[in-house]
Amino acid sequence: MARPFELWAQSATDTTITVSGIVQAAAKGPSHWGLFLPAPLVVRGVRIGWLSIEGDPHGIDNRQDRFVEATGTLRVGTDSTGAAVAALVDPRAKERDPAGIVRQSVQLSFTQRAVVTLALEPSRFGWRDSAGSPSGVRPMLLFSLVNHGDVPIQMSFPRYEVICVRVRSVEAGLADTSWTILMPGVRNISLVMRQRFQEIVEVPREAAPKAGRYRARVELCAGSVYGADVFFEVTR
Repeated sequence: MARPFELWAQSATDTTITVSGIVQAAAKGPSHWGLFLPAPLVVRGVRIGWLSIEGDPHGIDNRQDRFVEATGTLRVGTDSTGAAVAALVDPRAKERDPAGIVRQSVQLSFTQRAVVTLALEPSRFGWRDSAGSPSGVRPMLLFSLVNHGDVPIQMSFPRYEVICVRVRSVEAGLADTSWTILMPGVRNISLVMRQRFQEIVEVPREAAPKAGRYRARVELCAGSVYGADVFFEVTR
């Protein structure tokens, strides 16, 4: 099971940590960037799924929506409501592949080539911890499509249904859930050589409610050839 990082130091200030997460723009607050943690930190009994970036970001802002491993100084405090907040100060980050990432090469012709990648982070998790309390985990599917061909990849989405997702249990009959990701305003996609299209999709508990192995597929709704499958495990 992918367990949350636990920090039991008397003071979290000036504690250097290394964490893995997804770089995202901050919705509010003085920091413009943060690190979203699909598997949360546990700091003195408090689960933290978001680390704001403070100090020198060392270029982490150039990695929006990318999965990274970041090392920095952990700073923990409280906001005006008394809720725990945490920041990663002066982080240094490097992109890395999530565990279990799948790469799918697509070649429709000599000039039409692309690579699809798909991963679920974390790939092994429990909705509850060993004590039976909610674990705070938020599993994320990370999908990307990169054009390696000489001609653009072009697709139309007349109903704005861009990403199609299906999660089903390996054990027949346990669970089978499908849904689409709507992107209002997105009717067309055109990717030139080396251009990337990516999307991050959260897997809700209802899609994988019980312990067992599951298979997730993510694809472009207008072109199922641009898709991939990945396996993951729910432990409890």
